[in-house]
Amino acid sequence: MGTWFRVIFLGLLALGLSGCILESKKPLFADADAKLLLANYPNLSYYELDSRGWQKSEEAIIFTLQGTHYAVKPEPDETEIQFFFVPIEGQWWVLQANAGMATSYMLVKVEPKELLVYPLDCKTLQESGKLGNEIEFKDSSCFIKDGADKMGLFKALIGSASEPSTKLVSEG
Repeated sequence: MGTWFRVIFLGLLALGLSGCILESKKPLFADADAKLLLANYPNLSYYELDSRGWQKSEEAIIFTLQGTHYAVKPEPDETEIQFFFVPIEGQWWVLQANAGMATSYMLVKVEPKELLVYPLDCKTLQESGKLGNEIEFKDSSCFIKDGADKMGLFKALIGSASEPSTKLVSEG
């Protein structure tokens, strides 16, 4: 797997590990909760938003189907990452990314030919002041509290997410 993957998905996971995006101490969703969202999006290309607008990566995107979730092993010596796409409401989904001991979350907005990925950064969530009952904020980290209403939380997060940072576009 190429540079784009490490830069974005692993980068977002690394942010989670360093305490910058929403995470949980254990995965909230199981295979039974996930749906095969990518089945409707063939030939995915990856784009990242920067100061020049959306920039397309030249790297191919390869997800391996495992049950009702996807797996990616960026390099032979790197940890496999499992991606669970779980429907929330309408065109909104939660992306749960499990990598070793880390579980991070992002929102995905489903459009006809693209998937917009919204990071759930802790600073923005804490500044919203709305989610203290469901999320524990500690330094620059934020964790979903045990026993939190996960679907209620992610529905509430739809209005609190940062702008999309990446998108996957079906081109073909």
